[in-house]
Amino acid sequence: MGSFIVIEGIDGAGKSTQARLLAEWFRHRGREVVLTKEPTDTAFGKLIRKLVLTGGREGIIDGAKISHEAEALLFAADRAEHVAKIIKPSLKAGKVVISDRYFYSSLAYQWARGLDLEWLVDLNRFAVRPDLVILLDLPVKESIKRINGRSIRTEFDRIVELQRKVRENYLQLAERFPEIRIVNAHAGVEDVHRDIVALVEHELFGK
Repeated sequence: MGSFIVIEGIDGAGKSTQARLLAEWFRHRGREVVLTKEPTDTAFGKLIRKLVLTGGREGIIDGAKISHEAEALLFAADRAEHVAKIIKPSLKAGKVVISDRYFYSSLAYQWARGLDLEWLVDLNRFAVRPDLVILLDLPVKESIKRINGRSIRTEFDRIVELQRKVRENYLQLAERFPEIRIVNAHAGVEDVHRDIVALVEHELFGK
């Protein structure tokens, strides 16, 4: 079996950058890596981006709202495809799977939106548990500063209070799920990468 690593954190924490750097680190050591993300590029993932994560008349930012429960179910459906078609086959083939977000994002964000945490946990019980979850922790003030430099901002990015709740939720989830390890994301990109590599070597390879 391969290794499954997830990168989590609030918006602006540097998840995509760190996932890419970690994938390169593994490849330089001769490992075959599958770098993936949620929402995925499947039909479900594209629907989520259309309804939830983008603007326009069909996006919830501008009034075409769907219920929080429907949103959670959409994310779970996309995740089911992700697990069945990418994660499980890749792990079975002995590859390293690195995912930019996973079900912990759903727990943190949808819990912040008022949904019941236990219902969300049950909804995602089918999801393969990772070997390691790296939570990039960043103060909300820094998150907003980084987000403001982007050309496109999601609805999530625009709501500062939601970001605060999500960060608090992530920290609570870290106490519940033993696979979650916290890394300070306020440092420079290379420093954060070194911290992640040290964590991977310790947690997965016993170094």
